[in-house]
Order: sequence, then C-alpha cells, then structure tokens
Amino acid sequence: MEPSVATVIITGLVLVFAILVLLYLIITLQGKIFVSIDNKKKAKTEAAKAVPAPAAKAAPAAPAPVVQAGISGEVVAAISAAVAAVSDGPVAVRSIAKAPARKNGWGLAAVYSYTEPF
Repeated sequence: MEPSVATVIITGLVLVFAILVLLYLIITLQGKIFVSIDNKKKAKTEAAKAVPAPAAKAAPAAPAPVVQAGISGEVVAAISAAVAAVSDGPVAVRSIAKAPARKNGWGLAAVYSYTEPF
C-alpha cells in the first residue's frame, strides 16, 4: 500500500523544517562557543597587559642612508616608513638608489613573442 500524496508532502515539509531548526541550533551553539573562547583570550591578554613590562633600552639610532643624487627627502622617508611597516623587528635602510632604466612590460612581451622559436 502506497502512502498518499498528502502524507508524502507533509512528511517532506516537516523533515526539511526540522533539519533547518537543527542547523540553526548547531550554528547558534557554535557562535556562543566561539564568543566564549574570544572572551577568555581577551581576559588573558588584558591580564598580561596589566602587568607592567620592564623598560626596554632604546635602540641606537641608525645612520642616515646613502641616497643617490636626485632622490628627495620625502621619497627617502616614504621608503623608510614602508620598510618599517612591513618588517617585524628593527630595521635600517642603508642605501637608496634608482633602478636602472628598462623597457616596459608590454615591449618585453612583444620581443619575447616575436623572437621565440616555433
């Protein structure tokens, strides 16, 4: 004996919505777990920040970089700031020079394209 169409439809709808409610509960539970983990980490970092760190010795000043003629002080400052921003520890820029002139990328691509063997 086959179930009626109404029984199949109702069973399907109930099953789909029951799974959706179950997924909602699982995702909500995961969110609460992750929030509690974050709160514990924040509490640990705040406790570590509360303890005063010993005074660190000041690093000796790095000598001024050797700069090629024609490069302005603003460019030197921008390059030094960019290097300091991406480095993890103390760094010193020792010299700054212009890159040698070369062909642009499109010109090089054309040369490679026309000179490569068949």
